[in-house]
Amino acid sequence: MQQYRRMEVSYELTQKDFYDSFVAHRNRFPVSKWAFRLVALGMFLLVAISLLGIAARPGLDWITDVGEIVLLAVFWAGILWGRPWWTARRQLSEQPSLRGSRTMIVDAVGFHWRWDGGSADVRWKNFIRGLESKTEILLYTSRACFNIVPKRALTPEQLVEFRNLLMQSLPRA
Repeated sequence: MQQYRRMEVSYELTQKDFYDSFVAHRNRFPVSKWAFRLVALGMFLLVAISLLGIAARPGLDWITDVGEIVLLAVFWAGILWGRPWWTARRQLSEQPSLRGSRTMIVDAVGFHWRWDGGSADVRWKNFIRGLESKTEILLYTSRACFNIVPKRALTPEQLVEFRNLLMQSLPRA
């Protein structure tokens, strides 16, 4: 039988927590992480080549030749970099239960979250994996659904204990 020490932590989720977690979720696999970087590099090169073409051809002829490519690259860059920020902002503004202080209790049964107006209890067996990013730990209950635990809410000692607990309790990916 696994020995668990009860851990209780209070924190408030911010828009930055959601943004960081969506970026971590997007980059959770090396293939998707590098594909995003290659697409971003391709867009940057496309814009750079287009700007070199503009510099090489004085006059206004470039607008029809190169302008569309630049606009398309800027549009896609805005979507790629802006989507996590927009999604984070939308999640926080449209779900009142995400705002305000919450308390997370971890014990032998699983996780228990309490906040003003609600609660959630999730047993260990319902988690399929965890993901640690620079600023958050994501606890997945499905391939796309996760709970956010900001690292800033944990003391360095609690963070070490929390990592060990997750390693012992979550299935290996």
